[in-house]
Amino acid sequence: GCKYIMKTVTIFGGAGAKNTLLALKDLKGLKIYSIPSVFDSGGSTGEIRRTFKVYALGDLREHLLAASEDKNIASALSIRIKTRGENHSLGNIFLLNMIKKYGENYLDVVHKVLAIPSHIKVMPIVSNVNYSGNLIVYSNSGKLVGEDSLDVNRRLKVRDVKLEKKAKISEEAKKALLSSDYIMFGPGDLYSSLIPNLLVDGAHEVLTKSKAKKILITNIMNKVSETSGFKTSDFVDAFGRFGISFDKIVANNRYLDEAKRVKAKYGYLHGFVKNDLSGENVIESDLINEKTPYEHDPTKLKEVLKDIIFRG
Repeated sequence: GCKYIMKTVTIFGGAGAKNTLLALKDLKGLKIYSIPSVFDSGGSTGEIRRTFKVYALGDLREHLLAASEDKNIASALSIRIKTRGENHSLGNIFLLNMIKKYGENYLDVVHKVLAIPSHIKVMPIVSNVNYSGNLIVYSNSGKLVGEDSLDVNRRLKVRDVKLEKKAKISEEAKKALLSSDYIMFGPGDLYSSLIPNLLVDGAHEVLTKSKAKKILITNIMNKVSETSGFKTSDFVDAFGRFGISFDKIVANNRYLDEAKRVKAKYGYLHGFVKNDLSGENVIESDLINEKTPYEHDPTKLKEVLKDIIFRG
């Protein structure tokens, strides 16, 4: 098939982060390995995890639907169905059935069904579909269990996060991380979507060994419970505590009038992430999505990322 000039791994969140995938999707000559977090415990995903003992499917669904070339299937799988108290995403139920039917290799079938182009591969960092561990959050208000404990509307100071049960990096993710030219982190919830991927056994070692350049794409707005008042440097420092440093930092520098709190898909957002870093490794630009100002605009982001990837 087509030879790729460049390979990148993207480690980002769900809802808002799909814009990053949309930004990268059309870049010619780029192979993309997209790694969603599977440690979520809220909403439809949490309910399915508890009932069927599988890893979290929500962010995985978002990545797959963003990558899909079949818009009819993608929009059908975005529908939510109200059941006893829970608003289930049809996409989650579809993925659950695929796991039941095909086991560990279900994603190969899913990529075909959703017509995901061959240059995009969506894969969790763990291969064990029955991984059931929660995220443990150590904060100024004590020990919290579950990623959804961070979907609250109060400021928390997160000191550390751990996985409740050991999880091992998959061979596939290991290969992708070691063979890529770039590894991109963000956007996404810092402690509940991005950092959990670093806590998997073997991940730190592979990330340290990988020759890939590491890129941080900072969030547009701060999540009240996780990163209240954070600036670019706070994101960099947080990753630093987990042993990750960056070759390039992509930051938004257009701040709208401080809006009131925004109720995003999960949790509340308040205040723009102000960029307080400069230097040649920091790329500032207006990256705001006019429709949803707390998300990135795929077209604006595409230009910036294209420059980094192909002009280095």
